[in-house]
Amino acid sequence: MENKQQQEQKELATVRAGYPVFDGGVTDEVRQSWKQAHGRVVAVDIYDDMAGERHIGYFRRPSMDTMSAVSAVSRQDELKGAEVMFKNCWLGGSPLVQNDAILKTSALGALGELFATCHTELKNLSLIHISEPTRLRR
Repeated sequence: MENKQQQEQKELATVRAGYPVFDGGVTDEVRQSWKQAHGRVVAVDIYDDMAGERHIGYFRRPSMDTMSAVSAVSRQDELKGAEVMFKNCWLGGSPLVQNDAILKTSALGALGELFATCHTELKNLSLIHISEPTRLRR
């Protein structure tokens, strides 16, 4: 049995499926060329429920130079730092994503989620772990 929130989410997804899509006319060939040039490319879907529209922006992963620039600018103004990230990672898509403050802010929020897609583990290698293979070779 679904709860009320799950039912509302399904209904919203059904409504959004009927929204017109604005993607700047980006074709499969263009997306493929971006992947070849930049490696990983992400599409950010932004649903403007007030206007009943779906906008798509395409972004590449940030380089270390971009991250450095974002860090430097963000010390003074976090919004301008986010703008640096946006401009350096933007590949194409709906022009409104670049020009509408609400759509752009939503895209920036999604870009921030990129950093949560990779996870790391830190392992402490004690002296025992390091010396065991040496001891076994004797």
